[in-house]
Amino acid sequence: MQLPNYFDFYQKCLIPAGSDESSPSAGHTHWLIALEGQVKEQEKEFYCWKVTIYPSDSEGSFTWNEVLYSSSLYECIHKAFEHARELEENAKNSQLSFLKRQEKIS
Repeated sequence: MQLPNYFDFYQKCLIPAGSDESSPSAGHTHWLIALEGQVKEQEKEFYCWKVTIYPSDSEGSFTWNEVLYSSSLYECIHKAFEHARELEENAKNSQLSFLKRQEKIS
């Protein structure tokens, strides 16, 4: 089993989970939206970014191996941040269809 590297992990927000079929697993009351960086070129310290959603409790503790959503990689942190903001708005408006699928990470 490979544990994740959270060196470049930025929690964006916690969103209360609804009580519908898209709710997180037992014991989790929120969704944690985060930006995760991955080194693409070590010499230049160039990073790619992805947006992930994890089930969480109200304190922000989350289950690292229970990813609800993972975006494709972005070469620009600003584009990843924009995508995270869109997901946040969708969750706040109860448009949770994105939680039904997990994109393959390129």
